[in-house]
Amino acid sequence: MNKLRKETLIQEINYWKRNRILPDQYCDYLLALYTEGEGVTQPAKGSRKLFSLLFACLISLLVPITFLVIYFTQMPVHLQMLLVTFFVLLSIFGYFIFLKEGSYIHIPVFVLALLILILSINLIEVFSFQLPLTFIIITFQTLLWFIIGYVKKWYYLNISAIITMVLLVANIILM
Repeated sequence: MNKLRKETLIQEINYWKRNRILPDQYCDYLLALYTEGEGVTQPAKGSRKLFSLLFACLISLLVPITFLVIYFTQMPVHLQMLLVTFFVLLSIFGYFIFLKEGSYIHIPVFVLALLILILSINLIEVFSFQLPLTFIIITFQTLLWFIIGYVKKWYYLNISAIITMVLLVANIILM
């Protein structure tokens, strides 16, 4: 077979493997066939999984760090909001990274939902809006959680929405 044609085929097979067009076993077989057993290299899955695990741990720590920043520091409010907004953007970035990998996808989703709730409540407190607006915003967000959880079959969002609504109703009744 022509060397240029063989290199083109090998590049295509590597593309199929990277984008999961064919299963890894088929791609490995085809690579072994066209490279005569020399071109099959195992990717460094261990380091990639370690990076994913560390990034998932970092994202899961964003909620406690947010509470520390908002309630236990003397930072100006605009810096707090900027930092929480950065955490929200980091969670969105983590969602897209884990969506591509297919692992740990639920960690950034849950953290993102909590961070947006914390950010919106803090914004309402900062701008001194009335209490009914707080209840409306929380109700809207919990309904959004419930709808997303129902559509995507992510039951933890449904459970979180139900618990939040029960706590909200209990807060209204006890006021």
